[in-house]
Amino acid sequence: MIRTICIVGYAACFLFALIGCTSVAPRPVEVSLPRRVEEKKESFAWAEPSYRPKELKKLRVGMTKSEVLSLFQEPKSIKRTPMDEYWEYDWFELYFRGGRLVNWFDL
Repeated sequence: MIRTICIVGYAACFLFALIGCTSVAPRPVEVSLPRRVEEKKESFAWAEPSYRPKELKKLRVGMTKSEVLSLFQEPKSIKRTPMDEYWEYDWFELYFRGGRLVNWFDL
């Protein structure tokens, strides 16, 4: 008789464990004021522009590509369309049409 009760008890515990009906003790909850954590400030170095501002002021509509290249270094990239050509630098873009400067944007 005791043996049967023990087997039934163990079987019940095993079934509860499988089903998930066993009770779990809750974890302790920390009840305190939030701690002040010192923020880590990252220092960023600004990239140096690849041009001098006085050279950008020398740009004029109608300049040829060779005149522009005498002021600035080679562009980072050149994009072409059937009509236009775009020269991209780090801090500005130049727009050519028919081999002549038509516009620029200082970023």
